Amino acid sequence: MQLQLFASSLPDTEGEYNDLEPDLILALQKEQFELFYQPRVDIRTGTIIGAEALIRWRHPERGLIAPGEFIELAERTGLIVPIGYWVIYRAGMDMQAIKRAQLDIGRIGVNLSFRQFEDRYLSRTIQRLIEKYRIDTSVLEFELTESALFSNEAHVRQGIEELNQLGITFSLDDFGTGYSSFTLLQKLPINSLKIDRSFTSGVIEQQDDREIVKAIINLSRSLNIEVIAEGVETRLQHDFLIEHGCYQAQGFLYSRPMPFQDFLTCCKTASFPRLTKSRPAANPSPYR
Repeated sequence: MQLQLFASSLPDTEGEYNDLEPDLILALQKEQFELFYQPRVDIRTGTIIGAEALIRWRHPERGLIAPGEFIELAERTGLIVPIGYWVIYRAGMDMQAIKRAQLDIGRIGVNLSFRQFEDRYLSRTIQRLIEKYRIDTSVLEFELTESALFSNEAHVRQGIEELNQLGITFSLDDFGTGYSSFTLLQKLPINSLKIDRSFTSGVIEQQDDREIVKAIINLSRSLNIEVIAEGVETRLQHDFLIEHGCYQAQGFLYSRPMPFQDFLTCCKTASFPRLTKSRPAANPSPYR
């Protein structure tokens, strides 16, 4: 499958959003959605240890549409709920293909919207999907945002605990941009924290971002959970993360999101940047 790039203006008026709404309904019926995958990498070795599944909309007239152009509309209209179930189904089918290819690539992360927790049948529907399509829950990981956790804390917590009983793990996405409490992190079955790309991008130039990233890494250690940096784009960011004990990352430095078949090929042949001494060890660190 060949990656196609499409650039369009974001809908900036209510009318443009309304124009997209009927197309969004048809997109589910006509199977116009696709999943792209961005590898999660052990940056010490360059090994792929997982991936994040990212939805794309291949519109018949507008071309390939990124999620930033339709997810807000989907959440506002409630269409995010059936779209979210389709993503879980499609990721499950892709997991089966990975297994048939005899590849072991760790977890596949799927984003779960706060609106999906408003569906009282969430756990039962996901359980039916798992059973019907034989989805390996040891591979499936749901990625939550901090806003999802606090949209309705008691209700969301119940949903997370029910899904965890099915063997599903959870990561907290965009960490550091919201208001997560340490108590909640300790109580919920959160397997990993994902450092928001806005902090990763500033670790070289911005002292505040460096301190925030180091604090998140230290917090993950104290809670005994994994930490993953998002949005790594430069070798200096890569080196900073290794120096301070963050060994998992995803970002354009390693790979852009890609169609599933390209992702399979990448898993078989990819060679990502590995740790090398980019400066003499005796030199003081420029990142402290």
